[in-house]
Amino acid sequence: MKKSIIIGAMLAVGLAASAQVARVKSTQPLLQGVESEMYHPRLSPDGSMLLFSSVNYKGLKLYDFNDGVTTRISDEPRAGFDAQFTTDGIRYEVKKQGEYGKNAYASRSRALGKKVKPISGVSVRTEGSVLYITRKGVEKAYTPVESYAGYIWESLSPDGTKVMFVAAGKGVIITDLEGRILSQPGMYEAPVWLGNNAIAAMKSTDDGHQFSSSQIVAMDLNGGNLTELTRPESMAMYPTATAAGDKLVYNTIDGRLILMNLELLK
Repeated sequence: MKKSIIIGAMLAVGLAASAQVARVKSTQPLLQGVESEMYHPRLSPDGSMLLFSSVNYKGLKLYDFNDGVTTRISDEPRAGFDAQFTTDGIRYEVKKQGEYGKNAYASRSRALGKKVKPISGVSVRTEGSVLYITRKGVEKAYTPVESYAGYIWESLSPDGTKVMFVAAGKGVIITDLEGRILSQPGMYEAPVWLGNNAIAAMKSTDDGHQFSSSQIVAMDLNGGNLTELTRPESMAMYPTATAAGDKLVYNTIDGRLILMNLELLK
């Protein structure tokens, strides 16, 4: 009896270890031999278009998967910083002259002639260690966790019911639309939604000056069922995914873009 219990426990551990949230169906390099120095990718929600920039965010380009054409959007120094798809185009930043000669930045929009279904009445942003959630035109401020250096990488789940961000020193935080913490998946960077019930993120190590490893991992919203989408030595960084979670793009440390086709298992 004791032996059967031990064997059963070992099988359970084995099953738990093999549990995954996603399976990589295929991978392929993008724009190989055509473009170089490609960083900070951002997929459109439907996966038909991809924004990317240089390592220091200078310039912004748009790749259309349907016709294989790459369009230069801007050559501005900061254009690739937090560039985003909107309901009818893209939004990016440009530098302008501020008060007393100081540099300032302003948003610029460009229409693409293609409508994207919006998440009605909900948007999120962060400023310092404050999370702002706007619902039906009313913005409220929340501080779900204390963080010495602020919140970054904020995003809204595809169904518009959950918010995710990274709090410095605390890791990934997921809240509801009232700023109440739902889960804390762990210490990761640049998290993105894979559908509504899983996320992908960057897991890296460094010596304070340069990266020694970096990989893309997937997990459930509690940080469980951890799935390695790339190996630590791949130096894979800054993932971006479709709303459905069936496609993911990341850049390597040497400026290549890799597309993954995924199957969500949870």
